[in-house]
Amino acid sequence: MTDYDVLIAGAGLVGSATAISLSRLGLRVALVEPSGSTVSAQPERLTTECFDNRVFAIRPSTKRFLTDEQLWNNISEKRVQRVTRMHIDGEGRERLTLGAHDAGIVELACIVENDNLWRSICSRLDDSVARLHGDILAIDQEPGLVTVVTSKRKVNCKLLVAADGANSVVRRHCEISVGERDYNYTGLVANFTVARPHRGAAYQWMGAEGVIAYLPLPGNLASIVWSAHDEFAHGLDEDVLFERLSKRYNPLGIVDLVSRIGRFPLRRVLPQTVTSGRVVLIGDAAHQFLPLAGQGLNVGLADTAKLTGLVKQYGLEDPGRLAVVNRYRRARKEEIEIFTYFTEVMHDMAVRGSDCYRTLHNIGVGAVRHADVLKRVLIKKAVG
Repeated sequence: MTDYDVLIAGAGLVGSATAISLSRLGLRVALVEPSGSTVSAQPERLTTECFDNRVFAIRPSTKRFLTDEQLWNNISEKRVQRVTRMHIDGEGRERLTLGAHDAGIVELACIVENDNLWRSICSRLDDSVARLHGDILAIDQEPGLVTVVTSKRKVNCKLLVAADGANSVVRRHCEISVGERDYNYTGLVANFTVARPHRGAAYQWMGAEGVIAYLPLPGNLASIVWSAHDEFAHGLDEDVLFERLSKRYNPLGIVDLVSRIGRFPLRRVLPQTVTSGRVVLIGDAAHQFLPLAGQGLNVGLADTAKLTGLVKQYGLEDPGRLAVVNRYRRARKEEIEIFTYFTEVMHDMAVRGSDCYRTLHNIGVGAVRHADVLKRVLIKKAVG
C-alpha cells in the first residue's frame, strides 16, 4: 500500500514548485524536509527599501512554466526588472552585444529576487501537498514501490523525487556516483546603487580575475555577481570590493553598497545518472555548475517542467513507471551536460588569459558579432 503517489525530498524553490505542479495533476504528493529545517518558511513581507542580494535571471521559457503553473501569480512585479540587452566585455576583447530584438523577442530574461519568487511559490502550497519532517535514513525499492525510512516514520510512494541539493542524501542512499570538480572560485553577490541608468541592460566582464556580471534591478540599482578565485574573494570586504570593482569593471558607475556581501563556493556536481529505479533527481541534486550563464535555477525548473509533462502524459496512474523515468533521464541528459561543460570552457578560456585562449575567444566573439544568424541561435538557446 502506498501512502503517496510522489514523495519529494527537499522543500526549496525547485522541490516546492515540483510538489505544486504534480499535485495539480490530482496526485497525492508529500514534501519531506530534514528535522529542524526552516527552508520552507515564508520570508518576511517584502519592503521597497531593501532588495535581496540573491537574485535570479529567469529566462522566458521558465517564466512561461511558472505562469502556466500559477507560481508567478503573486510576484511583486514592481520588484522585477526586464533585461533587454546583454553586453559582454573582457580584457583585450571586442564587446559583444546581444539584444532581445536580434531574436525577435521581448526580453532576454527578467531579474527577480529569491524572496520575491519564494513568496509567490509558497502562496500556492496548500493542503493538497502534505508536509513531513524527518531525516532520511534508508531507501528501499521493490517492484512498484519505494519505501523511505525517516527518523520520524516509514513512508511508501510510487515515485521519489530528490530535490535535496548538491549534497543530496537521496542520491547517496541510491549509490549514484557523482563527478565533482572544485573550481577553487567563490561567487560574490551584492547590490549597489549606480550613477548611470542601466536601461534594462546587463553587463558581463570576463578576465584573469574571474567573471563579473552587473544585473539590472528596478530604479538605480544593480546586483553584482563576481566569480573570483577563493583566496582573492575571501579577502574582499565592503571597502575593498567597492575599490576593486571601480577599477576593474564599472560600466554603470557604482555609488553605494546597499546590501550585505553574500559568498557561495563554486563547484561542479554532475551525477552519472539522474534516475535510479523509481527515483529521479532534479535541481542541484541533478546538476551544479558555474553561474556564468545564470542558468542554475532555470535548468532546475526545466527539470520540473519536463517531469510534470511526462507524468501528465504517461504516469497519472503510476508516476514512477519506466515510461516516465526513462524518458526523463534521456530528456535531461543533453541540457545538463551542455550547460556544465559549456560554462567550464567559457570560464577557463576567460580566466587563463593566455594568447591562445584569447585568440580563440576573439574568433568566436567576432563570428557572433558579424553573423545575425549566430546571434539568433545563441540567444534562442539561452532563453529556452
